Amino acid sequence: MKFKIIIFLLLLTNSILAQKAKIEFLSNQPYDKYELKTDKDTITFYLSVTSHKENLPLIIYVQGSGMNSFFENRNGQIVSTSGQMPWFSVGQEKYRVLIVEKPGIKYLQKGESKSFDHKFSLESWSNTIVNAIDYVTQNEKIDKDKILLAGHSEGGVVASRVANLMKDKISNVAIMAGEGPSQLYSLYKFADDGTFFNTKEHNMSTSEERINYVKEKWNNILADPTNTEKKFWGFTYLRWSSLLQTSVIDELSNYNGKILILQGTADRAVYPESATIAYTILLTKGKNVELKLIENADHSFNILDKPETDGWKMVIEKIIQWFNK
Repeated sequence: MKFKIIIFLLLLTNSILAQKAKIEFLSNQPYDKYELKTDKDTITFYLSVTSHKENLPLIIYVQGSGMNSFFENRNGQIVSTSGQMPWFSVGQEKYRVLIVEKPGIKYLQKGESKSFDHKFSLESWSNTIVNAIDYVTQNEKIDKDKILLAGHSEGGVVASRVANLMKDKISNVAIMAGEGPSQLYSLYKFADDGTFFNTKEHNMSTSEERINYVKEKWNNILADPTNTEKKFWGFTYLRWSSLLQTSVIDELSNYNGKILILQGTADRAVYPESATIAYTILLTKGKNVELKLIENADHSFNILDKPETDGWKMVIEKIIQWFNK
């Protein structure tokens, strides 16, 4: 029986890679659009174009939480969102940049959707990215020895899971304000200090009330972990249960490539200490890991006391310099 299952999976993988997935060149954008049919869904992804003929290193950017497409139509013009364009502008044509739409999200889609709610989880999202990476490395001019996964915020644990799944196929992983322990740690710490749930809506003025609220919500999620109708903070129980039961630390403990952790010290969405926790624990496990703390930077790496500095672009430059070592 096991032999039959293995044969089926191999045939399925081969059928996916054999597809001609390129659809079109995006107007006003440096990307080709791809659609790839799997046994459960059609996934959409975009690969940057280049005039180079040789194989180039691949950068995969995994965005943070949200349910919008990477692109939107503004008065008839296609514009990019989610912070991916600096990856192309910094790297120019020295790299191929891969970005992947989340499960249930179509090109130009915006706002809440049942499709996203029903399909999105850590498992479905990471498997979607794996399929996209497998396709482009088999069908496009990619240097398979130089592949960088960079995940921001929610994308941190997702990139870590993909690295865990693909092992030595991924040479570098960058975690950008992407937690260290489970996101439950940040929820707890920010509930404790009043950053979270200290509003008129929640009406919880004490640390004890807010922490108990987080514990109650988490217990509710664990009691119904696959529910796609019940929500907490705008996302389904399925999303929360799949993402919070693991962590960057857990996933990268099984990965032996190079790791870079970047964290702003003024982040009010991810508890800054989580980056140092991840760094030190991964060091104890013998991992090749570096830590860069960006002083007074928020969750998107805006430098609060230096508004003239493009912190997001600066961090991407640091990651690409590290990738080139």
